[in-house]
Amino acid sequence: MYQRPAFAEADPNRIAALIEGHPFGLLVTAEGGLDASPLPFVLRREAGGFVLEGHLAAGNPQCAQIAAGAPALAVFSGPHAYISPSWYRTRPAVPTWDYAAVHIHGRLVPVEEDRAMRAMLRALSAADASFAMDDLPADFMAGMMRGIRAFRLPAERIEAQWKVSQNRSAGDREGVIDALQAQGAGEVAALIAATLPVPQAARRLAPQV
Repeated sequence: MYQRPAFAEADPNRIAALIEGHPFGLLVTAEGGLDASPLPFVLRREAGGFVLEGHLAAGNPQCAQIAAGAPALAVFSGPHAYISPSWYRTRPAVPTWDYAAVHIHGRLVPVEEDRAMRAMLRALSAADASFAMDDLPADFMAGMMRGIRAFRLPAERIEAQWKVSQNRSAGDREGVIDALQAQGAGEVAALIAATLPVPQAARRLAPQV
């Protein structure tokens, strides 16, 4: 990822929150040609750092990269929005796009042990109170598990970028926050407000009555 120092993010809590809030990412491998698969990930924070978990359908050719322990990249996109220059107080200016994104680099590790696979699958559906994986018939669940290839991706390098108008004046950022809130883009507005001094941020994000 091309990173500008003004936008680089290093806070592990903010990075984890983005992945957990936007877990549907893209798994990219390049052994023998580029391959990419969109899929949901589970993030685990272990003693050695971040570890991603996920699985692919067994028929996906990219599974060969899991078996080979190939290098991989997981891409996560967070809140984003078009930014109009008409929202700035400073002119001239041009349009841009504000966003938050995380890239996780590592090497794929196959997960084949039954208990580990089940724990991963439970975690993927943990937010759904209407579903309990352990209530499924044993033969049905066994068939489903034969149809996937699970993996872990321990993070060897993390690139994170919060491009949220930090290169603009506080007045310009306030104008952007107001416009985004009016459009219902509150997530991006909140990211930008976090770059302002606390009193200004609180005022800008206060409910409008």
